Amino acid sequence: MSKLKDLFFGSDEERSNNESEEIKLANEEVKNESGAQALVTADMLVGDLLVKHPLASQFLMECGMGCIYCPASQMETLAEACAVHGIDGEEIVDALNDYLIEHNA
Repeated sequence: MSKLKDLFFGSDEERSNNESEEIKLANEEVKNESGAQALVTADMLVGDLLVKHPLASQFLMECGMGCIYCPASQMETLAEACAVHGIDGEEIVDALNDYLIEHNA
């Protein structure tokens, strides 16, 4: 039974190594243009972004993304949502990070 588990899920040692690598990647700092730690990235799901940073909702609506609470937006990345609205995603990410840092979000 143990060999079957190892075949599908890897050995305990392999899983431990993978988890350590994932933690390292998660802990890497993402920087925005101003050099501050980025709170938001373009690959974040809009739904997750709004839960983590509620102040982002007002900012995004003011940028022309009035439908951020529609069901479809909850499953798309911020970059995809920006593309749908014809907005430069990188510009929004940088401005949103600056906004959230300024407001201590």
